[in-house]
Amino acid sequence: MANATISSELLHPNTKVAPDLASPTLETEASSVLVQTASTVAAPVYGELVASIQKPSPEGLRVEEGFDGIHVDLEKSPFLVKNDLFDGLVHVLLRDLPGNTYDFDGDPDVLWEIQIQGKFQRQIKGPIYFALELPQREKYKVTAPMRLVLKGSLSLMRAMGHKEVHVSFGGGDELPHLSSPAFHSFDRVVVTKEGETPPKLGEHLPRMPSDIQRRKHFSKTGLKLDLNATYTFSVKNRRFDPLKWKVIGVPLVRSFTVSRFTEAVRLAVYEVLEENGKPVEDPTGKLTTLVKKKHTKRNTFIWLQMSRKQDEEATKVPSPRGRFWIGRKNRIEKT
Repeated sequence: MANATISSELLHPNTKVAPDLASPTLETEASSVLVQTASTVAAPVYGELVASIQKPSPEGLRVEEGFDGIHVDLEKSPFLVKNDLFDGLVHVLLRDLPGNTYDFDGDPDVLWEIQIQGKFQRQIKGPIYFALELPQREKYKVTAPMRLVLKGSLSLMRAMGHKEVHVSFGGGDELPHLSSPAFHSFDRVVVTKEGETPPKLGEHLPRMPSDIQRRKHFSKTGLKLDLNATYTFSVKNRRFDPLKWKVIGVPLVRSFTVSRFTEAVRLAVYEVLEENGKPVEDPTGKLTTLVKKKHTKRNTFIWLQMSRKQDEEATKVPSPRGRFWIGRKNRIEKT
């Protein structure tokens, strides 16, 4: 994954950066020192959205950690998830996807929603976390402008009630990611007892009083895993548009193209098995257990990856005559 610098168009006017996340020289007035403008560095041109999911295990065995999955057509969602911990379906709902009829309960700001439904196959061996991560083993090289984006994202998450956010730039035994306890992060959690009918995927899940209590008083809810119940989760997003490969509405920054930072992102749900290289305390089924240190070993049992691989032919490339190409047909003079 290439780490490109951010265009100055990303920064809000007169933005100041907190000392703990900023370079001493990074202010809007001095940002030209660290931030190259779009006229100097062009954003890569990326192709169509490519999506993949974790390979299911027909025998219900544990699936190995890795980034190799099954390419899927998002218009044919939902998709099967099956492994030693979870057996169910993942349904991806994108507002601008051709053929989409789901209206996100009339909320025009929701860009996409992920619904997960199924049964847990065993008790958990560690705390369950939900993450937005970059599918790479190497450490992510963070520029000062990227720290600004991260600061804005964290401010937004904490304002929405996500107090226990785990941040890592990767390297060693961790992937670059932002994560928090899964049962706190999910917008909706519906627990359907054995013999009852669970909600239908692709339909709106109304907010219940239990969702409000779970988000406000997570550590006090005492949630425990019920292996006989069917679980239905929902996560909505108003900030990242995968079809346009763009982030919008993050505090401190303007909308920006994700291609400046990465060509792939992954949503993952996993159980943390080791913290700083040591086994975590057995949660005995508790879903509110937290991990404060590095997630050095984990079992990822659900993941969805979205990528926009760079189209070399459609990217601006300098020519020997001092010109560059845009797309495959149009040529313009270099200015």
